Amino acid sequence: MVSMNKIKIPLKRGVLGLFTLVREPKVRLETAKALAKLRIKGKRLFMAAYPGYPGNFSRDSLIYGMLSGDPKALRAQVKFSAKHQGKRLNSITGEEPGKIHHELPAVVMNNKSSAYNACDTTALFLLAISNLYNAGHEEVLGLYAKNIKAGLEYIENHVHDGLFYEDPCYSGASDYALKVTYWKDSEMNDKELKPCYPIVYSLAHFQNAAAVEAIGQALHRSDLVDISRNMMDKGVEHLWAGDHFIVARDGNGISIDPFSSDSLYCLLYINPDNIPEGYAESVENYMKMLETRAGYLTGIACKDGIDDYHTRYIWTHEQALLHAASKRHSLDKSAQVAARITDFIDTFPELIDPTCGFKPAGNQPQLWAVGASQYFEDPTQSLL
Repeated sequence: MVSMNKIKIPLKRGVLGLFTLVREPKVRLETAKALAKLRIKGKRLFMAAYPGYPGNFSRDSLIYGMLSGDPKALRAQVKFSAKHQGKRLNSITGEEPGKIHHELPAVVMNNKSSAYNACDTTALFLLAISNLYNAGHEEVLGLYAKNIKAGLEYIENHVHDGLFYEDPCYSGASDYALKVTYWKDSEMNDKELKPCYPIVYSLAHFQNAAAVEAIGQALHRSDLVDISRNMMDKGVEHLWAGDHFIVARDGNGISIDPFSSDSLYCLLYINPDNIPEGYAESVENYMKMLETRAGYLTGIACKDGIDDYHTRYIWTHEQALLHAASKRHSLDKSAQVAARITDFIDTFPELIDPTCGFKPAGNQPQLWAVGASQYFEDPTQSLL
């Protein structure tokens, strides 16, 4: 593996005063090698990570395609996700009509399957389609018309009073195989490690709202745009906590509000016109407590004994998404912090561990870490 310390990677100033990388050919060769290792044999699809996640994860592959700006990879994943889109209720897998799968092949935990244990994948699927459309692949609206309709109906079924609620009861179950069903899916960073349903995850809420608006814009449907903007308004009204967005509001109306990177991540899905003046800057200031020399921590554990998978580390791919969110809201400082990951990205690690000298941790390579590396080559080429 080529060491980034041995390759000079100059920075150039891009739009909004944010930095992009100038990559050299050897680094691109390493990217190609990593993608070859991650490709699922006999298919135009990728596993999530080698060696730990050999299955196909809609979330990981859709985000990879959008981060990297690779329309072929994105179209292949959209096709696969559409093929496996939920058609019925299944209390074992979490399947619902219109819902996009989490993981295939699935794993079994607590006598449940992880197959459809995700409340953000349908939104990402719709965003991928709309982003492909905006990039000139206009035929996707026709190719996936039925899937789009089903996905919108799935979201509509989960929206009450303008907020997107997650609850296993929608699939006829009382719980899922996974404890949490947005991307930080190890367990709740809270005194209760499992959510009290129904629950509103702020990030998933804004992702689903953004997906409805993006499809509404592509289809020239003002009714969908109006629904989305109501969701945005309700999200800001109910999920804002003075200088940041809470992580979630549970079924008892209790705010779950540990220190988390979710607030900045939410801004990726919120149009600057849909948020009050000064809110984005407040989020940037709030994020200072998560700042490290390799980017932002995903969170800070609120008590001892919590699974540290989503609190101990800097997640490589998230830095690219936080950079994109910063770029969208002209937040130069947070963009520069997120871009620090570029000094640690050469082996495409899933994680960077600040408790062990900022060494790589987790799987190497990880698909969306590769996507992050490609994103930082030139953020303007992404399909976010």
